Order: sequence, then structure tokens, then C-alpha cells
Amino acid sequence: LGYAALCAVVTQGILGGITVLWYLPDPISIAHAGLAQLVFCLTVTIALVTSAGWKRGYPADDGTLQRIALVTTVAIYLQILLGATMRHTGAGLAIPDFPLAFGHIVPPLWSSAIAIHYAHRVGALLVTLLVLASAGHVVYHHRGRVELRRPALMLCALLVAQITLGALTVLSGKQYVINSLHVVTGAIVLGTSLVLTLRAYRP
Repeated sequence: LGYAALCAVVTQGILGGITVLWYLPDPISIAHAGLAQLVFCLTVTIALVTSAGWKRGYPADDGTLQRIALVTTVAIYLQILLGATMRHTGAGLAIPDFPLAFGHIVPPLWSSAIAIHYAHRVGALLVTLLVLASAGHVVYHHRGRVELRRPALMLCALLVAQITLGALTVLSGKQYVINSLHVVTGAIVLGTSLVLTLRAYRP
């Protein structure tokens, strides 16, 4: 993991440098954002698997929780990539109102920017359902397991904050502090979901 993290950091630095210097197209910038999240996930993983709690091990496995948590983490990562796509293609304000889209549940008019923006909103709804499913499973079946309950409840709290920041980003016209907090909170949501997933898979 250490070597993987080192390689990822070096690659991220090189990719970031050439993105700035050569003004590369949107896919390169989006890849840069996606790789940054992977570097963060590797760092979180290293911190977790070297902790005292991880070394002691956890109780018996729960296959259902493993599957739900894994799907949730993957969905959050894809949602972050979709957000990066929206950001780098300038589609952040393609739909200027919230929670509706031009006053409707489904946009009455379409363009590539509107499609990207609307997909991000639909992705947020899907992630919300998955997070609630993961947290609900933990609370119902593993209420006594602090190492699972804590990240599950934290995930719910972060989800509320992230949805609020996403709404304020649109309503404020992408005010830079709110927009930055939205990006940062998204990374923390991903890291928290990863911790829950790794703990669910720990023998």
C-alpha cells in the first residue's frame, strides 16, 4: 500500500503539472481529480490497516453489509467523478434552481451541460439511498459494534452536510467558499464510506 500511495502521489503531481502547463482537455483534468480521490483513499486505507483496532480484528463477517458498503463506496466515487466532470465542463450552473430543475422535476429542455448537471443530481439521490441502506443495516444488525456504528452514523451526518452544500453551491451561484467545502466534504464522505467498507470486510 505504501508503494502504491507513493506512485499515486508522484503520478498525481505530474498529471497536475502538465494539466496546468499544457492546458489539457477536460478528460485529463477530470482524471486528475479522480486520481486525487484515489490517493486520499490509499492514505485512509494505510491509516486504518495500521491502527490498533484493525490489528485486533473484528467479529464475524456480514456478507450483506459487505456488498451494500462496497456498492455505496463505488457509487460515491463515481458521483465525485461526475461532479468533477460537471465542474470542468462548466456545467455547475446549467440548472440554476434547486431542488427543482427549471421549475420541474425533469428539465423541460436539454443540452450536454444540463444532462451532466442533472445526472449529478440523480447520482446524489442514488448515493443518498445507498448510504441510508448501509447505515440502516448497521444500526439494525450491528448496533453494538462501535467500529461499524460510528462511521455509519458519521456518513449520514456528512451526507446531510454535503446535500446542503450542494444546494447552496447552486443557489449562491457557485460561491467559491461553499463550492470548495462541497468538494472537500465529498472527499470526506468517500473516506468515511471506505472505512466502513474495509471494516465490514475485515475477518
